[in-house]
Amino acid sequence: MNDDALAPCLTLVDALIQSWSDLTVFPPARLKNSSRVKPPPVPQRAYLLFNRWDDNLLAQSLEQDFSSWTRDRVAVPDRQFQDRLEHAPFVLELPEEMIIAPAASQNRAIREWLARSLAYAGKQVSERTSKQDLCGVIISPASPQAITRHWVSLGDQRPPYQDDSVLFRYHDPRVMQRVWPALSPLQQSRWLGPILHWWSILQPWGPFGASPEPLQWFRAKAPALAHGEPAGGSPSDLFDELQWRLSGSSAQANLIWRGYADNHIPVAAQPDAGSLLQMLADAARLGLEGVNLEDYVWVTWTHAPKEGPPRAMDWNLPHLAPTLSLIEAQLRSQPDARFSSLFVQAVQART
Repeated sequence: MNDDALAPCLTLVDALIQSWSDLTVFPPARLKNSSRVKPPPVPQRAYLLFNRWDDNLLAQSLEQDFSSWTRDRVAVPDRQFQDRLEHAPFVLELPEEMIIAPAASQNRAIREWLARSLAYAGKQVSERTSKQDLCGVIISPASPQAITRHWVSLGDQRPPYQDDSVLFRYHDPRVMQRVWPALSPLQQSRWLGPILHWWSILQPWGPFGASPEPLQWFRAKAPALAHGEPAGGSPSDLFDELQWRLSGSSAQANLIWRGYADNHIPVAAQPDAGSLLQMLADAARLGLEGVNLEDYVWVTWTHAPKEGPPRAMDWNLPHLAPTLSLIEAQLRSQPDARFSSLFVQAVQART
């Protein structure tokens, strides 16, 4: 990659390093201190967050270019990855010299490696439905062991109204960015725990466009809580029903938008984000999953109506409500049936 193509990613790296430096030199406590005595800087540490070590091209690149540095990586000690920690998310601390002596040759090399990694990660982001090897960068005064221990609890979530916990993909920026705005400040504090800033590449949201948007940072920051409200706390059982649904909406929505793009449906005829989220919520209430959830959206969204703009059809209409009830009953008795096939059968029987 030539210097001109790498320049936007270098700008992103420099913005990250500058923020890290600012947090270290100007700690939050300093802004509240009205005395003339300046408190010492709060040491802040920056960590790269990766999806996993095994089958990760960026990890392989790290191993090749900075083998001694990669020995310091710390994997999340989650029981889900017992005896296979190479499949667990892991963090790797950036050298603090990057904000002390950024012009040093080793630090320049790391800066350039980070920029190349962001460019590679940007291609994965634009694909939407593929894995993302570099999940983000976090800034915290805590040790990597303290952070990864916190993530063990964060990754063990019990969905609302369910008895059993499931593995929650907190490290996936697509998951975080969909649910983060819906969380209260206290919930955000419980998610972050000892982390002050959590940076990740902004994930596209909406129908697939003609070309990917320029890379930008998404930054989650530790919120300012009301006076007397304790920060942090256990991140277990973190979500209500709507928030839990939002946390899983990205994978479902992107698969559906990918289907529309693969079938050459114009962007203007595809469901917008709000409409698609509503259809996903309605499908979830019907208990639809997998291909039947996708079928429900394709059937519900009229992308080429005879009159008017594309829109979702109203299943509450007198001629549609019985059809939906019939399909629900048939799916309960025929778990392997397809929603779309049952809908076509119902329409044919009506005519």
